Amino acid sequence: MANPTTQDLLKKINYIEADIEIQKQILFSIPTKEKGQMEKTIQIIAGKKEEIEVLRQEIQATDPEEFQRIVVFEKALAQFKSIAMETKFESILNRNVNEECALQLKGAPSVECLIKACDSNGDWTVITLEGEIRQFPQKDVAEKPPEPDSQTGVK
Repeated sequence: MANPTTQDLLKKINYIEADIEIQKQILFSIPTKEKGQMEKTIQIIAGKKEEIEVLRQEIQATDPEEFQRIVVFEKALAQFKSIAMETKFESILNRNVNEECALQLKGAPSVECLIKACDSNGDWTVITLEGEIRQFPQKDVAEKPPEPDSQTGVK
């Protein structure tokens, strides 16, 4: 049997992460008095996290360049989440398969991004395709955030 590719390992990690989220929901639904069931679920989650760590180490060993790229994006996402905790974003848009995500700037080339978010002041924060966090004041941006849906109020 052939060794799994980095993409195969990443898919496994994604499936395990989804399973962890399900286990967390199960944990939250267990009545407090059922400590044994809670401990069992916590052990399942811990085991799955160990599986992910083993897969990450395998990626690091077989494809160190891709592993480093993953680490860069994980750090950028963590930094973006930290910014989002401090900033009230009015809209968050992300790049989807076969869709583009770019921030249109005034007098400069647009910035290709994975995620772009606009706060209540009209300032923008993006994660670039290189995994870099960049922030742009409203005065430098040529586009406006999307208008909320008239039915739902969601942007």
